[in-house]
Amino acid sequence: MIAAFSPFVALRYLLARRISLLAMLGVTFAVWSMILVNSVFTGFVGEIRADVRRGTAELLLTDLPLDTGYEPLRAALEADPAVAATAPRLRHHGLLQPLRTPTGRGPAAAAAELQFDHTESGFALLLGIDPLREGEVTPLRQWLERSTEVFAVHGAALEPSRVLDEPDPARREQLLVPDEVEWLARRRAGLRVDHARTAHHSTWPGVLLGWRRAYHMGWLREGDAFDLLTAASVPTADGGARMTTFRARMAFAGWFATGYRSFDENTVLVPIETLRTILGHDRADPQGIDLVTDVAIRLQPDLAPRDAAAAVRRLEDRAQAALPPGSPPCRVLDWQQQNIVFLGAVATEQAMMQFVLFVVMLVAAFVIYAVLHMMVVQKWKDVGILASLGGTPRAIGAVFVLCGLVTGTLGSALGTGLGVLSAQNLNTVNDWLFATCGVELFPRSLFDLQQVPVRLETSWLLLVAIAAIALSLLVALLPARKAARMNPVQALAHE
Repeated sequence: MIAAFSPFVALRYLLARRISLLAMLGVTFAVWSMILVNSVFTGFVGEIRADVRRGTAELLLTDLPLDTGYEPLRAALEADPAVAATAPRLRHHGLLQPLRTPTGRGPAAAAAELQFDHTESGFALLLGIDPLREGEVTPLRQWLERSTEVFAVHGAALEPSRVLDEPDPARREQLLVPDEVEWLARRRAGLRVDHARTAHHSTWPGVLLGWRRAYHMGWLREGDAFDLLTAASVPTADGGARMTTFRARMAFAGWFATGYRSFDENTVLVPIETLRTILGHDRADPQGIDLVTDVAIRLQPDLAPRDAAAAVRRLEDRAQAALPPGSPPCRVLDWQQQNIVFLGAVATEQAMMQFVLFVVMLVAAFVIYAVLHMMVVQKWKDVGILASLGGTPRAIGAVFVLCGLVTGTLGSALGTGLGVLSAQNLNTVNDWLFATCGVELFPRSLFDLQQVPVRLETSWLLLVAIAAIALSLLVALLPARKAARMNPVQALAHE
């Protein structure tokens, strides 16, 4: 039990020494910074994960052997009751070169960060998709619509691509632009036009570009012609193989934006049949196959995590059984496993950030320790008087424990309140700074966000507040122990 005099003496010591205010402010700053920085970083991580999730299929069957056809896998996978839809994917690499030279700046201004990256050279990861099926496993239409929002952040007005609104499935499968649009694009590129404007029919397959290529090709207009150059190994008559280059004429069909930077920057979407034809598997060829390198899968909604995990194992077994005997093991990856390196790096950065913030808390705790230690030294004679008047060692030690507890509690409460208020009003402050001084705490153009993502987590608030109080109490025990073990005679004789 704490003696009656302990709280009064502790309060007197705290009020009489202004340096105690410094200790309390140290705890306040530490708690405030931990709450504010973590809320912003957690918001960013949440946005990053949401963007990655938006740009990634729920499940992806991959590690398939060369020359794997889609139809046997589709039949095997969709026979599982947990599967809602599948879509074929074909990955390859190539170079995209526009035929028309730029005549002016496009919707996005050049960025120094991107002036020397591969988007300027035209190198791209070609992702062949079936537009008729891809929308069933990924939000393909949202990708196209979201590009208008991204360009708006950069101060440019842009209409979303119209290729998915084409009523004819055969034209939509090829991502064909409207007939008149292609006719005008041919004229702009100086190409021969064999038919009148009203009699022309589009023949160029469409290509969808990630919006980040707009930094170097923002001048593109719908229908502009591209040459796609790629290479592949083809078999020869003697049973060997040789590397052969392929070229195809395509039309710019629009921009897409998933929010996942790596995907938007590296990938271009092309019709899978076009890519199959380039790689020697034309649909009209009796020897051709419906070539795939991956299969995107969407599970039935509202599956329990345990059921989803069991479905992954079943789908791997079903896919393996549909492959030729002796094929290497294939894998079914969820959206996190597909991006394990990137998401792992983000998680590591978040852990390191929390460690740094904990160090800030330790610094505040050492400030409390230093203040209380100085208090014990300066009040040495007072402690001796308390002991000579009958104060027990426990009661004397409680004086300094209470000093630390009050300092930590007030600092924690004040820091928590300021942290919550700062997080809730951060965007207001950011907007005011931008409107008044042209300065942004978090530049919109850098992160492609309308506002700073802030996410307050109740568990983190409680953890920080309790940890601050507990740490303050812990560091107060050392000076308190020294005061409690003091010899009254030596204390009274102390000069």
